Amino acid sequence: MDHLINEIETIIGIKFNQKTLLSKSVIHKSLLNENPDLSLESNERLEFLGDSIIQTAVSDLLYNKHPDWNEGTLSQARSKLVNRESLARLSIKLGLGKYLRISNGEEESDGRNKESNLADAFEALVGAIFLDQGFDTAQSFVNSFMSPLDIQNPTPKDLLDSKSMLQIKIQKDDNSSETGKRIKYKTISISGKSPNQMFTVQVSMDDKILGIGTGSKKSQAEQNAATEALRNLT
Repeated sequence: MDHLINEIETIIGIKFNQKTLLSKSVIHKSLLNENPDLSLESNERLEFLGDSIIQTAVSDLLYNKHPDWNEGTLSQARSKLVNRESLARLSIKLGLGKYLRISNGEEESDGRNKESNLADAFEALVGAIFLDQGFDTAQSFVNSFMSPLDIQNPTPKDLLDSKSMLQIKIQKDDNSSETGKRIKYKTISISGKSPNQMFTVQVSMDDKILGIGTGSKKSQAEQNAATEALRNLT
């Protein structure tokens, strides 16, 4: 295990004083559920802490970098930068999936590549860095990833999600204030068993199907359906 911890330290460029913190950051709860006799702690508490650190670091970054943005724009930009999908991508960039300690069942269900596990691991890693090195180091670590992703010159399109953009587009084309009430999202299928379910959602207006999307969460499937609808309407 020591050589794996050394590998992570090399990847992130930080030498830990308390190696147990770094080790804990990659312990998924499924390992303990499958092996209750192990005297280990999962990364859930570190994940909780890391989430707050990331939110604070990105808020500070955006606040200082964009003094002309109002509260609403800052919140939307932060949501674009900090979400499960974006954190999972950062985890993949670091290769954290390789180091996750998961159960056999989670391994069989491709748990190392699961978006939620990867996002949680990145948050836990940030939490571990904070406890071992302090806020400044944790903030610098977060900012080193977020800065290249920062939105330099935002437009409404940059900051709105697909569902909001679809409603605005249709309302503009339709010239009706009732458009929002006529756009319907319907779950048409759910496959697999929790927590590995896949949702398929269709979006329609006036009984005309505009797009269909899938996702591991209903909300994600709705966004993907809206994205397809926008492509179809372009």
